[in-house]
Amino acid sequence: MKEEKVFFPSTGFQLEGLLSIQEAFSNKGGIILSHPHSLFGGNMHNHVIEVALEVAHETGFSTLRFNFRGVGKSGGAYSEGIGERNDVEAAIQFLQTKMNDEHLPLLFLGYSFGAWVGFPVAIRDERIKGLIAIAPPLQMFDFNSLKGCRKKKLIIAGSEDPWCPKSLLDSWYQDLEEPKSLSLIQGADHFFFSHVRLIKEPLYNFFKTF
Repeated sequence: MKEEKVFFPSTGFQLEGLLSIQEAFSNKGGIILSHPHSLFGGNMHNHVIEVALEVAHETGFSTLRFNFRGVGKSGGAYSEGIGERNDVEAAIQFLQTKMNDEHLPLLFLGYSFGAWVGFPVAIRDERIKGLIAIAPPLQMFDFNSLKGCRKKKLIIAGSEDPWCPKSLLDSWYQDLEEPKSLSLIQGADHFFFSHVRLIKEPLYNFFKTF
């Protein structure tokens, strides 16, 4: 799928993104992809985001990946995850407008910091029907916003991720409401360098349920 460079408004500045819209007859919905931590090299070209994007296109979804404020050619500056939530809101609105069909489901996918930033927004937005967290850094951030959420959820984590240790992951996941699924990638750490292709199957299976 070809992506188009786009800029869209957040709070007082423009965000940089890459947009891909499926043909109307084959469009299953839209997915917003949210990158890892802005201060540690995270951007919309992250290899995990790109693999997730590939699966989204293969399963018939339109996509929007974007750079948070202060990253790449996006305006503004890092805002401790607070302002970045406004960026997620802006991305959801922009993608839905571009899809031009309010009946198609929207999904939100966040990798690491991107999941923490976006989940509180995606949970309360009725247009978002599915949530995907890849490597949620449970040791660093509070992910209790997901508790009580009855939207479809997929959690993907590496068995060797020091910021998402299995014991903490298991107890947190157990408290989440159905529907939910968990995929533990054996041998993978937080960055999935040599395991990134293994996230394709759980993503594919999840996307196909919409």
